[in-house]
Amino acid sequence: MTTLQETVATIEAEGLDRFAYVIGDDHAGSADALVLTRRDGVWTSFSTNERAGVEETSVRTYEELSDALDDFLRLMRLRADEDALMSRIREKNRLAHETWQASRDDRPGKA
Repeated sequence: MTTLQETVATIEAEGLDRFAYVIGDDHAGSADALVLTRRDGVWTSFSTNERAGVEETSVRTYEELSDALDDFLRLMRLRADEDALMSRIREKNRLAHETWQASRDDRPGKA
């Protein structure tokens, strides 16, 4: 059974706290965050958008807190994986653009 303290400790130990997240009820105004809260008697996780609105397609519910925490941690790790992938893509795009720019600069007759 996963506890809240264990989950937060894991988030911090893995450096996942660089991503916005809220565990509890104080998520108003939290933009681009992953949220875990208790609503209507069940644990609910969801993502918020850049305006702190709930992304309805991201809503997940859980009867047990430990199940909610396990999935929340999995979602935080996915966010880190996505961030790493996007960083690699941006770097490859930057290198491709530099290569393209250099090839344009090396064309014969370029003034």
